[in-house]
Amino acid sequence: MNRLKSLIGIAVGAALVPLLAFGQAKVGTTGLNFLKVGTTARAVGMGEAFTAVANDVSALYYNPGGLIQLTRPQATFSIVDWPVGIKYAFLGGVMPMPLVSGVLGVQTTTLFSDEMVETTPEMPYGTGRTFTAGDIAVGLTYCQRLTDKFSVGTTLKYLHSQLADARASGWSADVGTFYATGWRRVNIGMIIQNFGPDMTYVSEPFPLPITFKFGMSMVAYEDGPHSILAAGEFIHPNDNLELYRIGAEYTYKRLVSLRFGKQVNAWERATWDEYQADRQKDPFVEYPIIDENGGLSLDGVSFGLGLQIPQAGVTVDYAWNGLGTLSSAHRFTISYLIGYINF
Repeated sequence: MNRLKSLIGIAVGAALVPLLAFGQAKVGTTGLNFLKVGTTARAVGMGEAFTAVANDVSALYYNPGGLIQLTRPQATFSIVDWPVGIKYAFLGGVMPMPLVSGVLGVQTTTLFSDEMVETTPEMPYGTGRTFTAGDIAVGLTYCQRLTDKFSVGTTLKYLHSQLADARASGWSADVGTFYATGWRRVNIGMIIQNFGPDMTYVSEPFPLPITFKFGMSMVAYEDGPHSILAAGEFIHPNDNLELYRIGAEYTYKRLVSLRFGKQVNAWERATWDEYQADRQKDPFVEYPIIDENGGLSLDGVSFGLGLQIPQAGVTVDYAWNGLGTLSSAHRFTISYLIGYINF
């Protein structure tokens, strides 16, 4: 028990170290950033602090190592109406294989735009032609239980991006681990996402948005029909500042859930003028606690609602999250326990 407490303390301390250091954003240095968009309404409602939760089919994206918690075949579909007419959709399914203590999954993620008017410097009001842009990732996932408490999962993804007549294709991999400590229902999860070779658009190569995440979760409160799940995680991307996420989910009788989350990568947002005066500040802060007006920032704040229909094996989730200058986004997700209908 003392060894477990020490392990948790060291892990938490390691995650907090970056708070004491200055990080420099590298915004705009990677491609295919749709790979970083949250997939399901439940996870987004918890601020995407889901690496160490990963107990539903959305673990395909958030941590394939957590899929070992699933004991029934499940499928999910999520759609997001992103700003400026962009649509995002996620479709995934998993199949537990108890004979080999594993879980197999498939997933497809797409992001696509409406038709846009082509313009040129010579014809700024349009050439008479239109074009579209879109990205797609198709993944195959496998999770294996290694011990009664520890499991590992990996996903291999085919990637394709298109902008008008230009195209790029490649591959990436996710590797995640999940550890159920057995102590007060504390779980630990880690994942590295989008690890793979550079891709090339026309003639210029670009790296993928590789991200490392470390998270912890626990059932903070449980009494009769009431329960509260709390989670937090640290994220280190290769193209931005380090990021922290916290989230909570209150559930009543396993029927209705309320969720809250917040993403944080700075105490306050720095303007470009402040950056010029003090190079220790970074103007590319996306999720501050304090906004430029001195009030609490809604950037990175999320709220969610979930409704389970046990008789049909269906769960419906909704989430709202603030996107700063891009306003906000609404997510809707429907999940189904395959073959579960029970009238």
